[in-house]
Amino acid sequence: MQDSRRSTALQAALQFVTVSNIPSAHKVTLIEVLTQAMRDDETAELKRRAIAQAGAEWQEHEITHLKTFLQHRLAKSWQHADECLMQIAAQLHRDPRSVRDKATQLGLGASVDYRYAKAMQQACGE
Repeated sequence: MQDSRRSTALQAALQFVTVSNIPSAHKVTLIEVLTQAMRDDETAELKRRAIAQAGAEWQEHEITHLKTFLQHRLAKSWQHADECLMQIAAQLHRDPRSVRDKATQLGLGASVDYRYAKAMQQACGE
C-alpha cells in the first residue's frame, strides 16, 4: 500500500515539476531525480517478485550447494550466523529467510541461526 502511495506521489511531483515555472537548469535535475527514483522503485519491486518466486522452488544444485557450504559449520555468535546466512544467500541469489528456513529443514540450522547452535552446544555439554 505504501509503495502505491509513493509511486503516486512521485508521479504527481514529476507532473508538477514538468509544468511549473522552475528555472530549466533546476527543472532538468528534478526531473532526472524523480524519474530515477521511479525506475529504482520499479527495479526493486521486480527484484522482490523474482526473489519471492525463486523462494518457492529449490533446485537440486542449490540444495547441494547449501549443504556443502554449511556442512560442519556451527555459528559461534549471532553475528557469525548472520554473516554465514548472508554469504550463502548472496551466492544462491535467494532471500535470507528462505535460506534459513531451508537450512533448518535440512538439519543445518545451527550454521545460520545462533539459537540452534547454542541449544546444540548446551545439549552436547550436558
